[in-house]
Amino acid sequence: MFGKAFLLSAIALLAPLIASAADVANWEGPHIDVSPDNRAIDWWYTQVVAQKAAPNGNTFQFGTSNTPLYSVEVNGFDLDGLPFAQTLTFNTSVVAATGNGLETKGTWGNNEIGFVANSDLKIFTVTLNTANVSGTIVINSESSFRTGCGGTKVTDSPFFDQLVSDGRPLTAAEVILYRKTGWRITAPELSTKFLTGIHPAGSSTVNVVFGGKQITFSGAGYKDSNWGPNAMNDFIKSWYVLIAQVGPWSFVTFSGSTIDGTNAINSGHISFNGQFVSSQCNIIGERKKDISIITPSGEATEAGVVVPTAFDLTFVLPNSKNVTFHATNIDVNPSVSVYHRWVAKYTGGAVGEKQYESFGITEWMNPSRTAHWPTIP
Repeated sequence: MFGKAFLLSAIALLAPLIASAADVANWEGPHIDVSPDNRAIDWWYTQVVAQKAAPNGNTFQFGTSNTPLYSVEVNGFDLDGLPFAQTLTFNTSVVAATGNGLETKGTWGNNEIGFVANSDLKIFTVTLNTANVSGTIVINSESSFRTGCGGTKVTDSPFFDQLVSDGRPLTAAEVILYRKTGWRITAPELSTKFLTGIHPAGSSTVNVVFGGKQITFSGAGYKDSNWGPNAMNDFIKSWYVLIAQVGPWSFVTFSGSTIDGTNAINSGHISFNGQFVSSQCNIIGERKKDISIITPSGEATEAGVVVPTAFDLTFVLPNSKNVTFHATNIDVNPSVSVYHRWVAKYTGGAVGEKQYESFGITEWMNPSRTAHWPTIP
């Protein structure tokens, strides 16, 4: 059964409640003033995905959330393909830029969990040092950096406000999404490694011991940071995210809808051999090219809701060329009514050209607890 022969992956989602004074002029932040007295979030997300199947279906995932205190979620699949999960909570968390070069450091608890982002944004290292999980996740970046709408500089707006600069009426939820929610991405590329065959698994690494079991691999890395004044369940109804490197193509894309608005958002960033060919944001339905289209399909019941079993993804590039991928969900962890993340097998490429196979991640965030996955919009 193919579902038990999937990739190794590692994911880290770091979301402190308390940070040093906000400094959005520093790429890695802290981006917003957050405290137990408000609803603000500031998180850093990393992901490493091996580019070939593991014989025993093992995968590693790690993450934190902002409730009830500074909770850390560690989950994935062990060397026998069995899921594992652990929740850790801490009383303190601090993120700050240090030194003239603005290296950014984050710590949770007494340095049990932490990250260091190099000033040149080329290396992002997560460290784990708890009784049950220890080791490192290292994201080595070869690509340039992007905001959610394709900006390339720290001075470019990290928000989606350009999409609503025409003065259109917005609901309260849409104001939070378009004008107050920030996003910056770093999407490492296989590029030269893929072309030369030196290291087809990618350059980012995982070296972790969980519950006494060693999990070590390298693969395609990805990292982003997200922030805003509200938790997602305050303003988001549904949100799909697809991230993968398939042959020479590397991409991240999302589509989302708010709880009470009509302006659904899409953002997509895709590169070929290390060069971005599209990096954009748009309001779904308002243009025909330089967009990405996410179409879920299939039905399965997980955690009391009907979830998709597959996704089709089409990038319509600025020159109208289509690049398409099909993602088949393999196994899910975590799986709760408000959030599902799958390891998925991807196939695809430019229409009429060579097709590739690989592995990646698909997600459905469901803050509204919708009983059946929706089409967005």
